[in-house]
Amino acid sequence: MLNITLALSMPFISWRIRGDFSTAYRFNVLTSISVVAMSIVIFTVGQKLKTNIKISEYIGLLLLLVYSNNFIIEKIVNGSISLKVLLFKSCIVSIIVVVLGWLLSKIDKRNLTLEERLLLNDDKSINLWGRNLISYIITNVKKYRFNIMNIIFLYILAYVSFILMSPDFSAPHLGKDHTNIFFYTFFVRQHMLILNTMLFYLLYRFIYGIIGRFWISIILNYAVIAVAIVADAIKIHYRTEPILPAEVTMVSAYGDILSMVPQFILWITAIIIVILIGIIIYCERKLPQNKVKWRFRILGIVFAVLVYSSSTRINHEGSIVGDFLNSYGNLPTFENQEQGAQQNGALQQFLNNIDVTIMKKETDYSKKKVDKLARKYSKLANEINVTRDNNLSTQTIIFNLSESLANPNRLKEVELSHNPLSYIDSVKGNTTSGLMISSGLGGGTANMEYMTLTGLPVSNFSPTIATAYTQVVPESERTLTINEYFKKSTAIHPYNGSFYSRKAVYQKFGFQRFMYLGSKYKIKHKIKIGTNPYLSDETAYQNTLDVINNYKDGQFINLVTMQNHLPYSDYYDNSSDYQASGDMDDGEKYNISNYSAGLSYTDKAVQKFIEQIDKINKPITLVFYGDHLPGIYSNVDENSLEARETDYFIYSNKYARLHGAKNLKHVKYVSPIDFIALTAEQTNSKVSPYYALLTEIQKELPTIKVYAYNNGKKPVFVDKKGKTVKYEQLTKKQKQLYNDLKLVQYDLTTGNQYLYRTKFFEIG
Repeated sequence: MLNITLALSMPFISWRIRGDFSTAYRFNVLTSISVVAMSIVIFTVGQKLKTNIKISEYIGLLLLLVYSNNFIIEKIVNGSISLKVLLFKSCIVSIIVVVLGWLLSKIDKRNLTLEERLLLNDDKSINLWGRNLISYIITNVKKYRFNIMNIIFLYILAYVSFILMSPDFSAPHLGKDHTNIFFYTFFVRQHMLILNTMLFYLLYRFIYGIIGRFWISIILNYAVIAVAIVADAIKIHYRTEPILPAEVTMVSAYGDILSMVPQFILWITAIIIVILIGIIIYCERKLPQNKVKWRFRILGIVFAVLVYSSSTRINHEGSIVGDFLNSYGNLPTFENQEQGAQQNGALQQFLNNIDVTIMKKETDYSKKKVDKLARKYSKLANEINVTRDNNLSTQTIIFNLSESLANPNRLKEVELSHNPLSYIDSVKGNTTSGLMISSGLGGGTANMEYMTLTGLPVSNFSPTIATAYTQVVPESERTLTINEYFKKSTAIHPYNGSFYSRKAVYQKFGFQRFMYLGSKYKIKHKIKIGTNPYLSDETAYQNTLDVINNYKDGQFINLVTMQNHLPYSDYYDNSSDYQASGDMDDGEKYNISNYSAGLSYTDKAVQKFIEQIDKINKPITLVFYGDHLPGIYSNVDENSLEARETDYFIYSNKYARLHGAKNLKHVKYVSPIDFIALTAEQTNSKVSPYYALLTEIQKELPTIKVYAYNNGKKPVFVDKKGKTVKYEQLTKKQKQLYNDLKLVQYDLTTGNQYLYRTKFFEIG
């Protein structure tokens, strides 16, 4: 009855979900678990009915074949399928079933364990056999009730791990108006739901194998799974992506991550832990379970380790585990991690991201090709340098990443009573400025840093690369960044230095100093505003001024502020000055108002800092940019351009302008990789062949949409009017520029780093 119900429902479900009948016959094909179950029933009942009529044991399977062979219906639904092909396939399946039936008849002549387990006995009536079978089932359900309960709970947790990956409960691709995540998960992704349940069960077997106590193991397993699901849901809410393996490795940052969690959640967690401990003690005393033998515990550990470790081969071409998961229905969707979690479940999507490929191999990659490219841009660098007088190394360059800075007034979904960035807007009107296209939304700070310092777009990496700092930099023998052109370089981050492995990354980048809270290079100024737990932007600039004034020659400073990081509580006394309105709930308005109040303090701090550097008699250029929008807007389409637009400007102080620095024409759209070229041009500084390439890209190529991951294939761009430009629409010269950049990026991050053996990075 279950199979008939599912088989009759699927055409409706297929039409509702997909708009066609491509999955209409999911439950009446030979591989369907419900059909297999039905075949067992047919075979078993057939055994009991054959008292007077001689029926071959495989007649039930042949009936199943007739039931499953719906080639006539398929021909009607999908006219593109050849009837001859379907008939041929039908004949092949028929032969296979006949052979299997013959084998079953041979097995039937021997009274084997299978028949004993199924309580098959030709001398008993079907009624007696049915009663005995029901009694047998009930006895075993009672005996293994807690194990069955465990599997049911794990199934529920697996279901929840799909549901909570969609903040608005809409199904991927379809939207909640068409169908919801509850329906989609149960009917469309049931196979992945079962897979996640099995993975959760293996985690339990691993824990049980170590601990050896049933109740402690299952409750600990539930707790671990629940915490992971909630953490995934919170991250998706704020950053539209689940937790990734690269973030789990940031063990040293766990304490700081916990400090960002609201206190009430920590209290609730503590209370739940106490309750769980009480439940464990009660169950262990009142409901003790028989211990499993050591060999079965070890077997559980080994099997769990083998299954989970196989995820290190998921994305390898031709791997058994990868091919199995692909055929099973795993859809990683690396370019949209949120969607991947909704389709595969949080745990399977996490495993999908373990096997990382930095870049797909360039087919025409060779030392000869790379050397030719180096010579090509050496000529271009010489042409550019004839017109320029300054050297980067004599300048003081500050790359200032302003945490989560993007004017809410620019969003059509939001209206503010006052502009929180009035001074910054006035600066943008008088210097090189515009909008930067971010690769993140609600997060991804480290990727913006990586692009600005290296000039390499993260969109050219494989979608499995979530954070270049933790996944790309450690794999590269060397990573060249702009600070290497200066005798002195300092990184400043007025917070913890462990996030995104910054301490190791900055050291590899060649920064002489990294100033963070707790470092040997002290953060001297530590002022906070109101009740904000983070140090203010004014404090960040005061520490930066100390570094500027303590060294008379040119230097590079990478400043990453922290003031406007989430959460956005009522920290400030001026939040009421920035009332938000629009189609949103009161909680969202509250967050936007508090966030905007923080921006207003940043605005004042920037004004003060610019006034201070204008009084210093050495050339200083400030590259100021927001890294991404905060994850507080519910009505903003995450794939829209406005969801990725942040403010930027490049300001040279008075002394620099008197010594060759010049404002460039308004450049509305830039990507983070453009800042190196724009800075060199504004300061009238000579360039290396590599920076000549970046200069040509900035001038000739539309702005790269760095958030459109696709292995560097079919990239998308934005023109000066904000319209999308596809790769096919580029001119021949533009395509060549993009391909040259991709070849450089492959050589430096994945290839043999031939370019370091040339003069590609030397400024003549």
